[in-house]
Amino acid sequence: MYPVMLNLQDKQVIVVGGGRVAARKIKMLQATGAVITVISPTLAPTIDRQQLNWVARAYQTGDLAQADLIIACTDDLAVNAQVRHDAGPGQLVNNTSNKYASDFYNMAMVSQDDVALAVSTHGSSPKLAKKIRQLLTIWLQAKPWRKGRNETK
Repeated sequence: MYPVMLNLQDKQVIVVGGGRVAARKIKMLQATGAVITVISPTLAPTIDRQQLNWVARAYQTGDLAQADLIIACTDDLAVNAQVRHDAGPGQLVNNTSNKYASDFYNMAMVSQDDVALAVSTHGSSPKLAKKIRQLLTIWLQAKPWRKGRNETK
């Protein structure tokens, strides 16, 4: 894997699925300035509908035509696999149900001031990545690198 931070400002992102996992992905995406389209018959109540386009139906082949980035996160493995199959060249896909059928996966991230830290367990333990992120958040809030030192050293 090759770690990167993507500039998604004004990029077309399609999220297939509207449940709990989609809600977490969408929340992070909304902070990037991406143009988000969600394809799902229903949406979790925690999803902020103000910053996205909602196609209130099941996924259909052809829905990915304009996408730069695609996240397949339904609870139907066959639908997630179909999304992966339908993606074209140059379209990056995250199949949340199968990291081996994904071009990328997300990392747990914490950001404070001008410092960003990301943690990955290569998809093996999201719970551990979350715990490490929580510990890093506490550490960043304490700003130990600034105490009694010149930041440029």
